Amino acid sequence: MPPTPFLSSVRPLLLGLACLSIGFPLGTPAAPDASDERSSEEAEWEAAWEAAEERARQEARAREVNEGELVFLDRAPDPKAARMEKRLDLDRESLEDGWAPMHQCHHNLDPAPAVQIVYNADRTRDIRITDSDGVGQAKVDGPSVQMRDIERGARLCVTADVLAIMPHPDATGYVVDNGPFMRRFLDGYYPMQVRLEVNWPAGMLALEQSTPPAQPGLAIEANEHGVTLDAHFEGRLESRLHLVRGKGSE
Repeated sequence: MPPTPFLSSVRPLLLGLACLSIGFPLGTPAAPDASDERSSEEAEWEAAWEAAEERARQEARAREVNEGELVFLDRAPDPKAARMEKRLDLDRESLEDGWAPMHQCHHNLDPAPAVQIVYNADRTRDIRITDSDGVGQAKVDGPSVQMRDIERGARLCVTADVLAIMPHPDATGYVVDNGPFMRRFLDGYYPMQVRLEVNWPAGMLALEQSTPPAQPGLAIEANEHGVTLDAHFEGRLESRLHLVRGKGSE
C-alpha cells in the first residue's frame, strides 16, 4: 500500500531537517568527517520514516477490518489462530424432540481480562465446563460461560444439551442450524476456524443440502454416519444443513 499523502509530503522535510542539523562548533580545530555524520543522521531518519510507514500500514489495515460480512479464506489458516470445534450427536429420539448432546471446545483464545460465551437460553440446557487451560477463572452463569484472566492460546471446553434439529419449514426432512460463529474484537471481525461435526447412527439421515455450499475456505464431507464442515473465514458464519431420512431409518 502506498504511503498516505501526509506521509509522502513529510518525508522530504524530515530528510531536509537532517541535513540542516549537521554543523560544527565554532573554533573546533578538527571536525569529524562530514560524510560519516551525514550518513548516520540520514540512516536514523530513514529508520524513523520506515517505522512511520509501518504504523500507517497498520492503521490502514485497522480501517479495512471486516465489519461482519462473511468472507471465506482459501489460504492456509494460522495454526495459532482462534479455532472452535463443535460436535452434535443425534439419535432417533432427537428426531422426535429435537434435543441432542453438544460438545464444544474453543482453542487459541485471544488474551483478555474477561470473556463470555452466551448461548440461546431457549435452546440450551445443562451447560457444564469439562476442560480449561490458560483461563484464570471460568464458571457457568445461566445460559452463559463467564471467563476471567484469559491467556494467549487458552482453551475452554463445554458440554450441554441443545435443541439441535427441527422439521424443515418448507420441505421434507429436517434442518440443523448453527451459528452465528464469529471472532469479534471491538468493531471488527477477524479470521477464525470452525469445525462442525453432526453425527448420527449409520444410515439414519443423509445430507440433502448445505447453506452456504462447499467452496474454497469451506470443506464439507458427508457419509452415512454424519457430516463434517471445516470453515476458515472472517465475519459471521451461519450454517444450515438440510437433512433427510436415510436408508437406515426405516
